[in-house]
Amino acid sequence: MSAEPQSVCPLWLEFSGLPRMLSAKVRGGSGWPVFKKLVELDLAGNLIPDTVEITLEELEWRCGVGAGAARKAILSLRKLKLVTCFLPETDEEQALIRIRVPLETPEGMSEIVAKWPALFPNDPRAFRYSAPWAEVEARKQAEPNPRVDPVLQEVVDLYFNTVGLKMNAFILDELKLIRERYPLDALRRQFRRAQQNEIHSLSWVVKELVRSRQKNAQEKRP
Repeated sequence: MSAEPQSVCPLWLEFSGLPRMLSAKVRGGSGWPVFKKLVELDLAGNLIPDTVEITLEELEWRCGVGAGAARKAILSLRKLKLVTCFLPETDEEQALIRIRVPLETPEGMSEIVAKWPALFPNDPRAFRYSAPWAEVEARKQAEPNPRVDPVLQEVVDLYFNTVGLKMNAFILDELKLIRERYPLDALRRQFRRAQQNEIHSLSWVVKELVRSRQKNAQEKRP
C-alpha cells in the first residue's frame, strides 16, 4: 500500500514574518494561504525550486479561498517580488508560477536561528529559498545567465514578432518561465501558428503549448 501524499512547507517560512506581512499587504487574507500552497506544490514536484503548473480554479479550491482570490493574491505576490508567474486569461487554464530565489523575508536565516536555536539548525539546507540556501545550490549547479542565453533571446524575438513590442520585467519573467518549461522547437511551432493565424496573444501560445504537451502525453500512454 502506498503512503498517503502529505503537504509540506519549510517551517522557517512560518517564523520569517512572511505570514504577517502578507496578511497586512494582500487584501482579503488570501496572500499567505496561496503562497503556502504554492510552496507545498513546489516541494512535492521539484527537488529544487521550479515552476508550479496549476489552474487558478484548482488553486482556489485547494486553498479554500473565493473565486478570483488566487489571481489577485498572485498578482500581489508578484508585485512584492515573491513569485514570478504567467497567468492565463481564464482561471480554467494552466498558470505557471515559481517562487523567487533568493526569497526576501522580513527575517532571514541568521535572525531565525538566533531566536529559535532549538528549532532550527545553523544549516542553509534547512532554509529552502533563502539566500544562503541559494548559495549552496549555486555551487552544485551552474545557473544559465539569461542575459547571455541565446534560447531566451530567440523566445523574446518570437514574442516581439508575434505579440508586440511591449516589454517589461513581468513579461520577461513570463518568457523565462515559458523558455524553461517547453522545448524550443515547440515554442517555435506555436509562435509560428499564432503568426499564421494573426493571433497576437501570449496566452494563446501558452494554451496551445499546454494542450499539445497533454496530447503527446496521452498518445504515449500504453
